[in-house]
Amino acid sequence: MAAAGVDHPVFGALLDGGVRITSAHVTDIPIAEYVLAQVLRASVPIEAMDASTAQRQWTKHDWREVHGTRWLVIGLGSIGSAVAVRARAFGAHVTGVRRSPTGDEPVDAMVTPDDLLAAVPDADVVVLCAPATRHTIGMVDAGFLGRMAPQSLLVNVGRGQLVDEVALRRALDAGRPARAILDVAVDEPPADDSWLWDHPSVTLTAHTSAGGDGRHARAADVFAGNLASFVAGEALVDEVTPESREAPPG
Repeated sequence: MAAAGVDHPVFGALLDGGVRITSAHVTDIPIAEYVLAQVLRASVPIEAMDASTAQRQWTKHDWREVHGTRWLVIGLGSIGSAVAVRARAFGAHVTGVRRSPTGDEPVDAMVTPDDLLAAVPDADVVVLCAPATRHTIGMVDAGFLGRMAPQSLLVNVGRGQLVDEVALRRALDAGRPARAILDVAVDEPPADDSWLWDHPSVTLTAHTSAGGDGRHARAADVFAGNLASFVAGEALVDEVTPESREAPPG
């Protein structure tokens, strides 16, 4: 279950049975790198450049810079924060969404979930980093998508259940947003005849954004530290509670 978030039903059953569970924030680095790589891929026409070279054509290409774009990162835990840090390093303006801002978030502006829809129209890139809870399932619906800017990107590295996929298809067909970059889907993998596989405005990957090779060593360090704390009767780092599994974004 290394790739499963604590929203997975098995963890609820374990908690109900008295098992203590901790999360391990060891995938924020690769997921954030994935987000930046995919946004850059959608912005810089690298494939067109390669095609020109393969055809021995000395062709110039223009593109929209990431610098100066406005990002909306929904869910500002370890993953969302890592995304924000890297986007700001590229010169993007980042607004974070969190239910209880602390004032030290690595963003340029903060809003709460109550003000989320008002922030959507200004975003060039919307990144979903939230878990699937009763507060977030279906949050990206027709109303949300209808507020997105025509040339914007939607990136989902949270859970497929955050997005109404029927509404998303209609929105993409209408050109708002311009592209959806999805590392997660409601059904994984999608059915063979799912529109997600071949829609021209969808980049679909196999829930693989956490695949960085450094995650294993970080996970081992987290486990060893918590094991020592457990033996000593001390508090565990990032222990999961029933309440935290149902928390709103951030």
